[in-house]
Amino acid sequence: MAFFDSTKARPAAEGRAENESLAERLGIRALSLRVSHVTAITPSCRRIQVEGDELENLNPLPGQDLMISLGAENARTRRRRYTIRHFDPAEGHVDLDIALHGDGPGVRWATTAELGDPLEAVGPRGKIGLDPGADWHLFIGDDSFAPAALNMAEAVPAHATVLLAIEIDGPGHEQPAAIDAAVVGPRWVYRDGAAPGDPAPLLGALAELPLLDGSGHAYVGGEYAMVGALGKALGEWGLGAELISAKPYWRLGRQNAANGEPERD
Repeated sequence: MAFFDSTKARPAAEGRAENESLAERLGIRALSLRVSHVTAITPSCRRIQVEGDELENLNPLPGQDLMISLGAENARTRRRRYTIRHFDPAEGHVDLDIALHGDGPGVRWATTAELGDPLEAVGPRGKIGLDPGADWHLFIGDDSFAPAALNMAEAVPAHATVLLAIEIDGPGHEQPAAIDAAVVGPRWVYRDGAAPGDPAPLLGALAELPLLDGSGHAYVGGEYAMVGALGKALGEWGLGAELISAKPYWRLGRQNAANGEPERD
């Protein structure tokens, strides 16, 4: 575990002007940041902490993310989006937790980031938020969804209920969370050596979850086909489309597009 010495000289970040233009179109902020802390949360999840004066008054909503610029490819800037797992306004830093599977530019950045590295970002982004009228909130998806799911679950009020089923590699890969609401469900669903992207383990977990009384909302995230399969199953479970917030984070066998989103058919 190591921390960034802010007195250390570092190279200037590139891409600020492009991000300012993008941020203006999106109605958000361009941010010039630096890596200040790098640590392993689990063997398959790395936390990259970033800091910068422009994080002052960021005010992200639970589940929102930063879009990070990762250099250019074929004259196009590659970007990846990572959930703001924690934001500390007093210390002026953000934690980004990144699942380490695959070999895309995001994983390469997460595994090679060093203290003091500059980076350009825009944010906060994200349109999926907690349903304020729900009595219970179901979070289900793979480990790419874990940072958003846990961040949102921690924001669920104590009088409500969280149903939680997040797929991870196996024992020892569980991630810490401080959830005030009562938690129902397995919390963690193990792949046990299977490759990420198979919806079967989470479909099995969903089949065993109770359908609670009161109004509920489901939040689904992870691999593209997995998200589709879970959304269909939730419909059969009794939830209307308006009560399901689904977001694919990646797609099996395909690298995400330059904007950080998985390619769609």
